[in-house]
Amino acid sequence: MKNTKIILAGDMFPMPCNYALFAAGDTQALFGKKLCDLFASADFRICNLEGCFTDNDTPIEKIGPNIKAPTETVRAVKQLGIDVATLGNTHSMDYGRQGFYDTCQTLADSGIDWLGWGENASSVKKYLTLTDGDRKILLYNVTEQFENAPGADAPGVHLYDEYRVCRELNELKEQCDFLIVLYHGGIEGSHYNSEIMRRRFHRMADNGADLIISQHTHAVGEEERYNNAYLLYGHGNFCFHFRPDVTPLLAEGLVLELDITEDGYTVTPHRILRTEKGCVYDDAQDLTEFYARSRQHDALLKGDQEALAEFESNFGKDCAKWATGLFSLLRGINPADDEKRKSLSPEAFTDYLIKSYSRQQLLGIQLFMRNEEFNEMANQILSDLLKEQDHTEKEL
Repeated sequence: MKNTKIILAGDMFPMPCNYALFAAGDTQALFGKKLCDLFASADFRICNLEGCFTDNDTPIEKIGPNIKAPTETVRAVKQLGIDVATLGNTHSMDYGRQGFYDTCQTLADSGIDWLGWGENASSVKKYLTLTDGDRKILLYNVTEQFENAPGADAPGVHLYDEYRVCRELNELKEQCDFLIVLYHGGIEGSHYNSEIMRRRFHRMADNGADLIISQHTHAVGEEERYNNAYLLYGHGNFCFHFRPDVTPLLAEGLVLELDITEDGYTVTPHRILRTEKGCVYDDAQDLTEFYARSRQHDALLKGDQEALAEFESNFGKDCAKWATGLFSLLRGINPADDEKRKSLSPEAFTDYLIKSYSRQQLLGIQLFMRNEEFNEMANQILSDLLKEQDHTEKEL
């Protein structure tokens, strides 16, 4: 049986700064020769498309950006040779039903297959099989819940439910030679995985997954080999220029080269670097920090308390970047806070917000977030309030 090479890229979507290059299909200008050659060498090429291909101008209501691109910008995705796109992600439903239909049609017209979403809750396309000679490789795409849940008559994505996902993986493993899970979730902007993420990945590996990749974080995380499976916590961006400034977090990503043979498989991470309009192959292939984090991750799994403390400390620092947003939302409409924001530095304003809560209040907020029943109750309260506001606005 011949070897099978698969290239797996991270988050990718055209942005205004490179619409023209994507529409022209100019992959050399976007990605450079070495990266294009790497993709061309593969039997299959897969990426996560983080947005909607649509000319519709009616976004859904949400917190955070609504991402779309003109349908013509799919040309560079096709020219790069992408065979399959994962659409179970944060932004695929940003333009609602019309965005769903337009994206499906745009990809179909370009000969690009997809998985991870569907027209309604009962028709979500959870997996897709790639056939190379006698070898069957199965792709399985699942995501955490954002503003992307499907309904009985509404399109949406394949949402993670541990019991069901593990049962499905166990069953699907019997139908293929190699099982790849493309998981959209984790802490955005963090190089470090959480305890919840580690448990989920281990359980999926225990139930048959051979390779599991976490996307969505927009940051490169760690690799782990567990129960004969390869786990990547944080794929990093491929070509996703949502933010114009190039921070260290956004400056790099990984492209995985998966080679499946009769005797097993190998995974080679290739480091890529962001450019003004796209990304290119890193000639130096400096993966020092990636491997250092991976060794630290392996040490904490072996019970190294020093490694665990350092890992959790770094993870906490990454999570702390979200503190301002969290406490600002909890404060509601507060003119005094608006004035403070103008007069204080970002760091001082975050400190001001945090110190405005008592210890008992912080414990209460944590209880609502930690306890599943309280979490569900809070979500129901918020859903009912939003419906009530919609009803009131319609009456007015």
